[in-house]
Amino acid sequence: MVSRRRALVLLGSALPAALTGCLFGGSGSDTSDSPPTVSNRPVDATGSIPQYQVDAANAGRLAGSAPSDPSVAWRRTPARYDAAQPVIDDGTAYVAFDGDLVNLALADGDTRWTVDAGHASESAPAVHDGVVYATVWNGGDSVPRGLIAVDADTGDVRWRALTDNDVNAAPTPTDDAVFVGGGYENEEVAAVNHDGTVRWRRTLGEYAAAPAVADGRAIYATGESASVVACDTDTGETVWERSVDDRTLAAPTVVEDRVIVADATGTVRALDPATGDVQWDATVDGRVRHSVAVDAADAGDVAVAHDGGVTALTPAGDERWSTALDGTPTAPVLTADALLVGAGRDVVALARDGGSERWRVTTRERTDTDVVLQGVTGSPVAVDGAVIVATQAGDVYALDDA
Repeated sequence: MVSRRRALVLLGSALPAALTGCLFGGSGSDTSDSPPTVSNRPVDATGSIPQYQVDAANAGRLAGSAPSDPSVAWRRTPARYDAAQPVIDDGTAYVAFDGDLVNLALADGDTRWTVDAGHASESAPAVHDGVVYATVWNGGDSVPRGLIAVDADTGDVRWRALTDNDVNAAPTPTDDAVFVGGGYENEEVAAVNHDGTVRWRRTLGEYAAAPAVADGRAIYATGESASVVACDTDTGETVWERSVDDRTLAAPTVVEDRVIVADATGTVRALDPATGDVQWDATVDGRVRHSVAVDAADAGDVAVAHDGGVTALTPAGDERWSTALDGTPTAPVLTADALLVGAGRDVVALARDGGSERWRVTTRERTDTDVVLQGVTGSPVAVDGAVIVATQAGDVYALDDA
């Protein structure tokens, strides 16, 4: 991951700037494959998906439905490369690209503002109470890093915090504070008040994931430290800690009476949120790199994306179904009638009841200065029957039923 990032940064200094809002990639770019048909029609969607995996619990669960047979309504290319999961609020899509935080009109994809957040802001941003939060890493001595707060309406930077730390994990805002994980050569996690003052910071582990926050506890998967730690949201002190088998880079999920966390061995565990005691464990057929999704409305089934596919587990940890997919899928997102995931260049919808493929839409490959840019790097999200997804090629797509 780091070597790829550094290679892209070096190559990026020679890349021509992409044209904001450009439909086909901007000056100096070339499309090596035939792009999907783009009708450039408006999208009528107004819901809210404010942060990574939908909410502060990282549940990955949406109330609405996915489209049944979507095509590309619009595509825009507001940045050069490396996009995270979009977040949606008040008719706006916010996407963090490599160094840029972009505000797009949800209806037509037009760019409203762009903020230079720092050197690399590739984790999902979050929007809360009129403020957009994003984390920045690999900043270097002269480039801002840490946590940035941006006015959602104007794009003005309100404040920056933790500017001495590289942060890879997505921010987790609540009404109380903004909770952040760790990053490259950064073992600290922190809670930041909404005015930018740091409430607490403590050491957990390099690459500690985006915390799940519920019931006065910020629950962290500690990355290289191979454990799960529940911290008091007021003080940062340890409430409980549970060791696991290997690195825990996937953000934990809290739903009702369970904390679901997976490690690099492919072991998925359900922990008691009050004590950290193991309720059950299961093994999927591949390394887990991303947060799971849990649907309390469907008896608490757990969807796990892993190397080579997606597996659904019952509330007791038994396998319900497993579907093979190429590559490493993104974190799954559950709608009322589908499971959405990015797999390679494709946005894929699987049936909730058996894992069969309902549809897929292939995103384009783009080349720029001999660099091949392709692939869905952040989870697709669905709002009011439309799917919004961003790609490593710097594209943002809106998919819906025509």
